[in-house]
Amino acid sequence: MGRKKLYFTEEEKKEARRRYEATYLSKPNKKQQRYETNNKTQSERYKRWQQNNKDKVRLKSAMERAVRLQRLPNWANVNAIKDFYCNCPDGYHVDHIIPLRGKLVSGLHIVENLQYLPAKDNLSKSNKFSL
Repeated sequence: MGRKKLYFTEEEKKEARRRYEATYLSKPNKKQQRYETNNKTQSERYKRWQQNNKDKVRLKSAMERAVRLQRLPNWANVNAIKDFYCNCPDGYHVDHIIPLRGKLVSGLHIVENLQYLPAKDNLSKSNKFSL
């Protein structure tokens, strides 16, 4: 029996690479093709949905932020929070009375901690809490 070859010459490496590329890389990737053809229409459809469902987009981002900050307790009434966001008047923001990330105190993402504020006031309030 002959000894097992422990190394390959440069020509053998190139030939193996060429066979691999011819076998696996030359075939069109169906997932990639589908992504490229549908990506633009999907993103346009999602942007239209966001424009038509601003209340749902605001709710989703607020819920994700609250969960990420661990400020959404298990006992919170998620449906009431959803209704609060959906009923926000135009020109107003949903604001946390006690900020979720305050310097001195941190509030919870619950209905009792939410209020409607004019956009200008909410942006000037920032992350502050005052009695």
